[in-house]
Amino acid sequence: MAVASLAPTTEPGLLGWDRPDDAIVHSDDRPSWIVSVEGDDADERADNLSALRDWVASANNRELIPEREHEGSGVATIISSPSDIGARNRERWLGDGLQSLSYIDSIELNRSVSLADPLTPESSSAWSSPGPMQSLLLSTFADGSPGSSGVAFDSDMDGGEMTNAREATSATATDLTLPDTSSVTVAVVDTGVSANGYLEDDSGNTRLLDSSTNFVEDGDPSGVGETRDGNGHGDWVAACYAANTDDRLRGFLPEANVLACKALSDAGSGSLSDIAAAIRHAADEGADLINLSLGSPQFSQSIEDALSYAVKQGSIPVAANGNDRQATRWLAFPASSENAIAVGSTTVDPPEDARSAYYSNVGPHNGYTDLSEGATAGAEPDVGAPGCKLESASGDTLTGTSMAGPVAGGVIGLYVADTGTTDLETVRDELTATAEPIPNAASEEIGAGMPNAENLLSGTEPDEPQEDAVTTEAASRGAAYDFLSGSRYTRLIANF
Repeated sequence: MAVASLAPTTEPGLLGWDRPDDAIVHSDDRPSWIVSVEGDDADERADNLSALRDWVASANNRELIPEREHEGSGVATIISSPSDIGARNRERWLGDGLQSLSYIDSIELNRSVSLADPLTPESSSAWSSPGPMQSLLLSTFADGSPGSSGVAFDSDMDGGEMTNAREATSATATDLTLPDTSSVTVAVVDTGVSANGYLEDDSGNTRLLDSSTNFVEDGDPSGVGETRDGNGHGDWVAACYAANTDDRLRGFLPEANVLACKALSDAGSGSLSDIAAAIRHAADEGADLINLSLGSPQFSQSIEDALSYAVKQGSIPVAANGNDRQATRWLAFPASSENAIAVGSTTVDPPEDARSAYYSNVGPHNGYTDLSEGATAGAEPDVGAPGCKLESASGDTLTGTSMAGPVAGGVIGLYVADTGTTDLETVRDELTATAEPIPNAASEEIGAGMPNAENLLSGTEPDEPQEDAVTTEAASRGAAYDFLSGSRYTRLIANF
């Protein structure tokens, strides 16, 4: 008997079921579930989805959400009771419930995800330090501690404008001929994107695509007028990429097209199923870049599957590392996925002066605190980019790895426009090989360094790699993170 992978968030009990607070709940207190079916090809997946529809139709208390069905990847979202799914240990032992059927690959509880701003602005004196047991272990076994030297705090970081971010990443180098970016499409999976004037071309035509879709509203309405951003977060991201305005606030890709995928409400929250659907839609629409300035401390199989699908379709997901280094510490998901470029945040300075932001999550991921069962173990940032008090053409000045992601994504977009390459691993290799080192930061914080457009477009590597340029203080901090991410036994002790 085949038993599907049931996400550990379900917390199974013998007779009852402990529903997480962030579960998406529908009428009659029924949760929704993201179901992936088996299938080696599209025909087999289609047949198994048909079998799933029959299973749903066989009981009155089950529903299928039509808009969340995707035959290409064999995914559907259903509403059903935990007992029908087989969420309790009783059903698992008896082989009951949907999870026991042979054509089911995985089942994940549909959860809510929300944007997370950096924690309350901190100073170095208030920055959280390891607990007593962690400090003892670090002093005994590790060559380093997570000290604050070289880390930027809200009280001592300067802000900047888009021109400063472009200068820091050499996207405005005087001897650099920037490519025409009109062939590039950027999907913004966020709180929406409004049809602002800075997204128009020189003839006054909007570059916001008609296939932009609102996944938050019932029926997934599409069109430029359906994805208005009432939050500001998505508009900031779109402006960072594609604003066609004066030099001060111009985006990295001022001729690029923008595909708005509104997967988060104006309040900044959304469901796993909506985000996964938005990623697949972006891939189906041929997006070159998929920006994910969002994340969760918890792994999601449905998002991972959507990212894998997008990469196979030729899209490059770019994800923010997360803004709670003092709490969860390790990279948020999906930045911790191998199917995304992970971006940490630095001050708005050139690489030689930049510092890692105090809130920016780090690696290497321990692979268990996010309930990924080791899937994210060892995940580290790929690069670090300016993301502190940064103003875009949207009119907002924002801080977070949500801002750093689009800055790095903008540099990647220039490479895509110049080469036509959208293979994720090729882009990752070139991006990291040509990044300029940030001496004040550890590679555990900012990966290979800061993206450098001039280097990337010319294939030029820096004089020395990040690991050779790092200061003693930053290297010590990185060594501490390496140790704290060690074996499961060590991690369990370190959490006492």
